[in-house]
Amino acid sequence: MLSSAAGMTAALALQSPSPGAAAAAVPSVLGPLSPAELGVTLPHEHPAALYDWRRVSYPGPAPDELKEEYRNEQHQSLLAFWDLLGAELKRNGAQSILDARSEHSGRDVPTLQEISRRTGLNILCVTGYYVGSQRPADFVERGVGPARDYMVRELKEGIADAGVRPAAIKIAVGGRAGDKSDDILLAAAGQAQKQAGCAITTHATTPESRRNMLDVLEKNGADLSRVAIGHADSNGTAEEHVELLKRGGYVLYTIWGITNPKLIGTRTPPAPDHSGRLIRSLLDRGLIRNVMFSIDFSIYPHQGGIVLRLYDIPDRTSNYIFTFVMPQLRKLGVSDSEIRQMMVDNPRRHLCGA
Repeated sequence: MLSSAAGMTAALALQSPSPGAAAAAVPSVLGPLSPAELGVTLPHEHPAALYDWRRVSYPGPAPDELKEEYRNEQHQSLLAFWDLLGAELKRNGAQSILDARSEHSGRDVPTLQEISRRTGLNILCVTGYYVGSQRPADFVERGVGPARDYMVRELKEGIADAGVRPAAIKIAVGGRAGDKSDDILLAAAGQAQKQAGCAITTHATTPESRRNMLDVLEKNGADLSRVAIGHADSNGTAEEHVELLKRGGYVLYTIWGITNPKLIGTRTPPAPDHSGRLIRSLLDRGLIRNVMFSIDFSIYPHQGGIVLRLYDIPDRTSNYIFTFVMPQLRKLGVSDSEIRQMMVDNPRRHLCGA
Protein backbone atom coordinates (compact mmCIF):
# COMPACT_ATOMS: atom_id res chain seq x y z
CA MET A 1 0.00 0.00 0.00
CA LEU A 2 2.76 2.44 0.89
CA SER A 3 4.64 1.90 -2.34
CA SER A 4 1.53 2.34 -4.49
CA ALA A 5 0.57 5.46 -2.55
CA ALA A 6 4.07 6.82 -3.02
CA GLY A 7 3.93 6.24 -6.74
CA MET A 8 0.54 7.86 -7.09
CA THR A 9 1.47 10.88 -4.98
CA ALA A 10 4.76 11.38 -6.81
CA ALA A 11 2.73 11.51 -10.00
CA LEU A 12 0.44 14.10 -8.46
CA ALA A 13 3.36 16.31 -7.55
CA LEU A 14 4.89 16.01 -11.00
CA GLN A 15 1.62 16.88 -12.71
CA SER A 16 0.96 19.96 -10.58
CA PRO A 17 1.07 23.14 -12.66
CA SER A 18 3.14 26.09 -11.60
CA PRO A 19 1.19 28.70 -9.63
CA GLY A 20 0.51 32.03 -11.22
CA ALA A 21 2.78 35.00 -10.74
CA ALA A 22 0.24 36.66 -8.43
CA ALA A 23 0.68 33.99 -5.75
CA ALA A 24 2.53 35.28 -2.70
CA ALA A 25 5.18 33.52 -0.63
CA VAL A 26 3.86 31.85 2.51
CA PRO A 27 5.73 31.74 5.85
CA SER A 28 6.79 28.43 7.35
CA VAL A 29 8.42 27.83 10.74
CA LEU A 30 11.81 27.81 8.97
CA GLY A 31 11.19 30.82 6.73
CA PRO A 32 9.24 31.84 3.64
CA LEU A 33 8.26 29.32 0.96
CA SER A 34 7.37 29.94 -2.64
CA PRO A 35 3.91 28.63 -3.56
CA ALA A 36 5.46 25.87 -5.66
CA GLU A 37 7.39 24.57 -2.61
CA LEU A 38 4.19 23.69 -0.75
CA GLY A 39 3.45 20.70 -2.97
CA VAL A 40 1.28 17.94 -1.48
CA THR A 41 -0.16 19.58 1.63
CA LEU A 42 -1.96 18.27 4.72
CA PRO A 43 -3.90 21.41 5.72
CA HIS A 44 -5.16 20.49 9.22
CA GLU A 45 -2.82 18.55 11.52
CA HIS A 46 -1.39 18.93 15.04
CA PRO A 47 2.24 17.71 15.02
CA ALA A 48 3.19 18.89 18.54
CA ALA A 49 1.94 20.66 21.66
CA LEU A 50 3.49 22.27 24.71
CA TYR A 51 1.09 20.50 27.06
CA ASP A 52 -1.94 18.20 27.21
CA TRP A 53 -4.43 20.72 25.85
CA ARG A 54 -7.46 18.64 26.93
CA ARG A 55 -6.89 18.84 30.66
CA VAL A 56 -7.71 22.37 31.76
CA SER A 57 -8.55 25.81 30.49
CA TYR A 58 -6.02 28.33 29.20
CA PRO A 59 -3.27 29.12 30.10
CA GLY A 60 -2.90 25.39 30.41
CA PRO A 61 -1.80 23.11 33.23
CA ALA A 62 1.41 23.48 35.10
CA PRO A 63 4.04 21.30 33.46
CA ASP A 64 4.03 17.71 34.66
CA GLU A 65 6.32 17.35 37.67
CA LEU A 66 9.17 15.74 35.82
CA LYS A 67 12.88 15.95 36.35
CA GLU A 68 14.65 17.64 33.48
CA GLU A 69 16.14 14.35 32.31
CA TYR A 70 12.66 12.80 32.05
CA ARG A 71 11.26 15.86 30.31
CA ASN A 72 14.08 15.59 27.78
CA GLU A 73 13.27 11.89 27.28
CA GLN A 74 9.66 12.85 26.62
CA HIS A 75 10.72 15.41 24.03
CA GLN A 76 13.14 13.00 22.38
CA SER A 77 10.37 10.38 22.19
CA LEU A 78 8.20 12.83 20.27
CA LEU A 79 11.04 13.65 17.89
CA ALA A 80 11.85 9.95 17.39
CA PHE A 81 8.21 9.30 16.55
CA TRP A 82 8.32 12.10 13.99
CA ASP A 83 11.52 10.70 12.49
CA LEU A 84 9.52 7.58 11.64
CA LEU A 85 6.27 9.26 10.65
CA GLY A 86 8.07 11.97 8.70
CA ALA A 87 9.94 9.35 6.69
CA GLU A 88 6.65 7.63 5.83
CA LEU A 89 5.03 10.90 4.81
CA LYS A 90 7.98 11.93 2.66
CA ARG A 91 8.11 8.49 1.05
CA ASN A 92 4.45 8.86 0.14
CA GLY A 93 4.98 12.31 -1.35
CA ALA A 94 3.88 14.73 1.39
CA GLN A 95 5.70 18.03 1.37
CA SER A 96 3.88 20.42 3.73
CA ILE A 97 1.78 20.38 6.91
CA LEU A 98 -0.28 23.17 8.42
CA ASP A 99 -0.19 22.91 12.23
CA ALA A 100 -3.67 24.12 13.23
CA ARG A 101 -2.82 24.62 16.93
CA SER A 102 -3.06 28.18 18.27
CA GLU A 103 -0.99 29.60 21.12
CA HIS A 104 -3.70 29.12 23.74
CA SER A 105 -4.05 25.40 22.99
CA GLY A 106 -0.32 24.69 23.18
CA ARG A 107 1.35 25.88 19.97
CA ASP A 108 5.01 24.82 20.18
CA VAL A 109 7.02 26.60 17.49
CA PRO A 110 10.51 25.43 18.60
CA THR A 111 9.43 21.80 18.42
CA LEU A 112 7.77 22.36 15.04
CA GLN A 113 11.07 23.80 13.83
CA GLU A 114 12.95 20.72 15.07
CA ILE A 115 10.48 18.39 13.37
CA SER A 116 10.75 20.33 10.11
CA ARG A 117 14.56 20.25 10.14
CA ARG A 118 14.71 16.54 10.95
CA THR A 119 12.05 15.35 8.50
CA GLY A 120 12.42 17.80 5.63
CA LEU A 121 8.68 18.54 5.77
CA ASN A 122 7.56 22.14 5.45
CA ILE A 123 5.56 23.03 8.57
CA LEU A 124 3.40 26.12 8.78
CA CYS A 125 1.80 27.45 11.96
CA VAL A 126 -1.22 29.61 12.84
CA THR A 127 -2.35 32.45 15.03
CA GLY A 128 -5.86 32.70 16.47
CA TYR A 129 -7.87 31.04 19.21
CA TYR A 130 -9.37 27.65 19.95
CA VAL A 131 -12.74 26.96 21.65
CA GLY A 132 -14.06 29.14 24.48
CA SER A 133 -12.64 27.09 27.37
CA GLN A 134 -9.11 27.64 26.03
CA ARG A 135 -9.35 31.37 25.46
CA PRO A 136 -8.04 33.86 28.01
CA ALA A 137 -10.35 34.37 31.00
CA ASP A 138 -10.94 38.01 30.07
CA PHE A 139 -11.49 37.31 26.36
CA VAL A 140 -15.15 38.44 26.33
CA GLU A 141 -14.54 41.37 28.64
CA ARG A 142 -11.76 42.73 26.44
CA GLY A 143 -13.80 42.42 23.26
CA VAL A 144 -13.02 42.38 19.57
CA GLY A 145 -10.17 44.92 19.36
CA PRO A 146 -7.50 43.20 21.46
CA ALA A 147 -8.17 39.80 19.87
CA ARG A 148 -7.94 41.33 16.39
CA ASP A 149 -4.78 43.25 17.22
CA TYR A 150 -3.11 40.15 18.68
CA MET A 151 -3.70 38.20 15.47
CA VAL A 152 -2.62 41.05 13.22
CA ARG A 153 0.54 41.59 15.26
CA GLU A 154 1.57 37.93 15.00
CA LEU A 155 0.75 37.81 11.29
CA LYS A 156 2.70 40.96 10.44
CA GLU A 157 5.47 41.07 13.05
CA GLY A 158 5.86 37.42 13.96
CA ILE A 159 5.41 35.32 17.08
CA ALA A 160 7.19 36.81 20.09
CA ASP A 161 10.60 35.21 20.76
CA ALA A 162 10.21 32.79 17.84
CA GLY A 163 10.99 34.93 14.80
CA VAL A 164 8.26 33.09 12.90
CA ARG A 165 5.19 34.45 11.16
CA PRO A 166 2.00 32.38 11.09
CA ALA A 167 0.64 31.35 7.71
CA ALA A 168 -3.05 31.56 8.64
CA ILE A 169 -5.62 32.42 11.27
CA LYS A 170 -7.19 29.46 13.12
CA ILE A 171 -10.56 29.90 14.79
CA ALA A 172 -12.64 27.28 16.59
CA VAL A 173 -16.27 27.71 17.57
CA GLY A 174 -18.75 25.64 19.54
CA GLY A 175 -21.69 23.78 18.08
CA ARG A 176 -24.33 26.45 18.70
CA ALA A 177 -24.67 29.76 16.90
CA GLY A 178 -24.84 33.01 18.80
CA ASP A 179 -22.33 32.36 21.59
CA LYS A 180 -20.94 35.75 22.67
CA SER A 181 -17.33 34.62 22.97
CA ASP A 182 -17.48 32.85 19.60
CA ASP A 183 -18.98 35.88 17.88
CA ILE A 184 -16.26 38.14 19.31
CA LEU A 185 -13.65 35.73 17.95
CA LEU A 186 -15.31 35.59 14.54
CA ALA A 187 -15.54 39.38 14.30
CA ALA A 188 -11.90 39.74 15.35
CA ALA A 189 -10.76 37.12 12.84
CA GLY A 190 -12.70 38.73 10.00
CA GLN A 191 -11.18 42.12 10.74
CA ALA A 192 -7.69 40.66 11.19
CA GLN A 193 -7.87 38.82 7.89
CA LYS A 194 -9.01 41.98 6.15
CA GLN A 195 -5.91 43.78 7.45
CA ALA A 196 -3.39 40.98 6.93
CA GLY A 197 -4.73 39.36 3.75
CA CYS A 198 -4.18 35.79 4.93
CA ALA A 199 -6.05 32.50 4.95
CA ILE A 200 -8.46 31.47 7.70
CA THR A 201 -8.86 27.84 8.76
CA THR A 202 -11.59 26.83 11.15
CA HIS A 203 -13.12 24.29 13.51
CA ALA A 204 -16.91 24.18 13.11
CA THR A 205 -18.73 20.89 13.63
CA THR A 206 -22.43 21.67 13.10
CA PRO A 207 -24.43 23.23 10.26
CA GLU A 208 -25.67 26.07 12.46
CA SER A 209 -22.17 26.97 13.65
CA ARG A 210 -20.86 26.92 10.08
CA ARG A 211 -23.60 29.22 8.76
CA ASN A 212 -23.16 31.64 11.64
CA MET A 213 -19.39 31.59 11.18
CA LEU A 214 -19.60 32.71 7.56
CA ASP A 215 -22.23 35.32 8.43
CA VAL A 216 -20.11 37.00 11.12
CA LEU A 217 -16.86 36.73 9.17
CA GLU A 218 -18.45 38.30 6.10
CA LYS A 219 -20.06 41.07 8.16
CA ASN A 220 -16.60 41.96 9.46
CA GLY A 221 -14.93 42.20 6.08
CA ALA A 222 -13.45 38.73 5.65
CA ASP A 223 -12.65 37.40 2.20
CA LEU A 224 -14.67 34.17 2.26
CA SER A 225 -12.71 32.82 -0.71
CA ARG A 226 -9.78 32.36 1.72
CA VAL A 227 -11.82 30.56 4.44
CA ALA A 228 -11.56 26.79 4.94
CA ILE A 229 -14.45 25.30 6.92
CA GLY A 230 -12.69 22.66 9.00
CA HIS A 231 -14.44 19.42 10.07
CA ALA A 232 -17.24 20.20 7.62
CA ASP A 233 -17.88 16.46 7.31
CA SER A 234 -18.89 16.36 11.01
CA ASN A 235 -22.71 16.42 10.97
CA GLY A 236 -22.42 17.55 7.35
CA THR A 237 -24.26 16.76 4.12
CA ALA A 238 -23.45 17.49 0.51
CA GLU A 239 -26.54 19.68 0.26
CA GLU A 240 -25.38 21.83 3.18
CA HIS A 241 -21.90 22.16 1.68
CA VAL A 242 -23.20 23.18 -1.73
CA GLU A 243 -25.04 26.05 -0.04
CA LEU A 244 -21.97 27.06 1.99
CA LEU A 245 -19.75 27.01 -1.08
CA LYS A 246 -22.03 29.36 -2.96
CA ARG A 247 -20.41 31.96 -0.70
CA GLY A 248 -16.88 30.91 -1.66
CA GLY A 249 -14.05 29.23 0.20
CA TYR A 250 -13.46 25.56 0.95
CA VAL A 251 -14.85 22.65 2.90
CA LEU A 252 -12.13 20.68 4.68
CA TYR A 253 -12.92 17.07 5.60
CA THR A 254 -11.18 15.39 8.55
CA ILE A 255 -13.24 12.60 10.16
CA TRP A 256 -12.05 9.86 7.79
CA GLY A 257 -12.79 6.33 9.00
CA ILE A 258 -14.18 7.35 12.40
CA THR A 259 -17.51 5.62 13.10
CA ASN A 260 -17.95 6.20 16.86
CA PRO A 261 -20.05 9.37 17.21
CA LYS A 262 -18.98 9.87 20.84
CA LEU A 263 -15.41 10.48 19.73
CA ILE A 264 -16.22 13.35 17.38
CA GLY A 265 -19.56 14.73 18.56
CA THR A 266 -21.61 13.66 15.56
CA ARG A 267 -25.34 13.20 16.00
CA THR A 268 -25.39 9.84 14.22
CA PRO A 269 -22.64 7.27 13.57
CA PRO A 270 -20.87 8.21 10.32
CA ALA A 271 -20.20 5.47 7.78
CA PRO A 272 -16.52 4.62 7.17
CA ASP A 273 -16.78 6.16 3.70
CA HIS A 274 -18.86 9.20 4.78
CA SER A 275 -16.17 11.77 3.97
CA GLY A 276 -15.25 10.11 0.69
CA ARG A 277 -18.85 10.07 -0.48
CA LEU A 278 -19.20 13.76 0.36
CA ILE A 279 -16.21 14.45 -1.89
CA ARG A 280 -17.65 12.27 -4.65
CA SER A 281 -20.92 14.21 -4.47
CA LEU A 282 -19.22 17.62 -4.58
CA LEU A 283 -17.01 16.60 -7.49
CA ASP A 284 -20.09 15.43 -9.37
CA ARG A 285 -21.45 18.97 -8.89
CA GLY A 286 -18.35 20.64 -10.29
CA LEU A 287 -16.99 21.88 -6.94
CA ILE A 288 -13.53 20.30 -7.03
CA ARG A 289 -11.81 23.68 -6.53
CA ASN A 290 -13.50 24.04 -3.15
CA VAL A 291 -12.53 20.79 -1.42
CA MET A 292 -9.56 19.90 0.81
CA PHE A 293 -8.94 17.09 3.26
CA SER A 294 -6.63 16.18 6.13
CA ILE A 295 -6.51 13.74 9.07
CA ASP A 296 -6.47 16.06 12.11
CA PHE A 297 -3.87 13.85 13.78
CA SER A 298 -2.71 15.16 17.15
CA ILE A 299 0.25 14.30 19.38
CA TYR A 300 0.90 15.85 22.79
CA PRO A 301 2.76 15.24 26.08
CA HIS A 302 1.01 13.64 29.05
CA GLN A 303 2.39 12.47 32.42
CA GLY A 304 5.88 11.80 31.20
CA GLY A 305 4.88 10.19 27.92
CA ILE A 306 3.35 11.21 24.62
CA VAL A 307 -0.22 10.61 23.49
CA LEU A 308 -1.25 9.85 19.91
CA ARG A 309 -4.86 10.84 19.31
CA LEU A 310 -5.95 8.04 16.98
CA TYR A 311 -9.74 7.88 17.51
CA ASP A 312 -9.56 4.11 18.22
CA ILE A 313 -7.97 3.41 14.83
CA PRO A 314 -4.42 2.07 15.42
CA ASP A 315 -2.77 3.48 12.28
CA ARG A 316 -4.68 6.79 12.11
CA THR A 317 -1.68 9.12 12.02
CA SER A 318 -1.17 11.78 9.37
CA ASN A 319 -0.06 8.96 7.06
CA TYR A 320 -3.65 7.64 7.06
CA ILE A 321 -4.25 10.11 4.26
CA PHE A 322 -2.16 7.82 2.04
CA THR A 323 -3.09 4.40 3.45
CA PHE A 324 -6.85 4.97 3.82
CA VAL A 325 -8.12 8.21 2.29
CA MET A 326 -6.51 8.05 -1.13
CA PRO A 327 -7.38 4.36 -1.74
CA GLN A 328 -10.96 5.07 -0.70
CA LEU A 329 -11.20 8.03 -3.08
CA ARG A 330 -9.86 5.91 -5.92
CA LYS A 331 -12.51 3.26 -5.21
CA LEU A 332 -15.10 6.03 -5.52
CA GLY A 333 -13.77 6.90 -8.95
CA VAL A 334 -11.75 9.99 -8.03
CA SER A 335 -8.87 10.40 -10.49
CA ASP A 336 -5.22 11.24 -9.83
CA SER A 337 -5.69 14.69 -11.33
CA GLU A 338 -8.68 15.35 -9.05
CA ILE A 339 -6.72 14.23 -5.99
CA ARG A 340 -3.87 16.48 -7.09
CA GLN A 341 -6.27 19.40 -7.32
CA MET A 342 -7.45 18.81 -3.74
CA MET A 343 -4.02 18.08 -2.20
CA VAL A 344 -1.78 20.48 -4.11
CA ASP A 345 -3.64 23.21 -5.96
CA ASN A 346 -6.42 23.96 -3.48
CA PRO A 347 -4.22 24.22 -0.35
CA ARG A 348 -1.77 26.38 -2.28
CA ARG A 349 -4.53 28.71 -3.44
CA HIS A 350 -6.02 28.85 0.08
CA LEU A 351 -2.70 29.69 1.73
CA CYS A 352 -1.15 31.87 -0.95
CA GLY A 353 -4.19 33.52 -2.49
CA ALA A 354 -3.55 32.38 -6.06
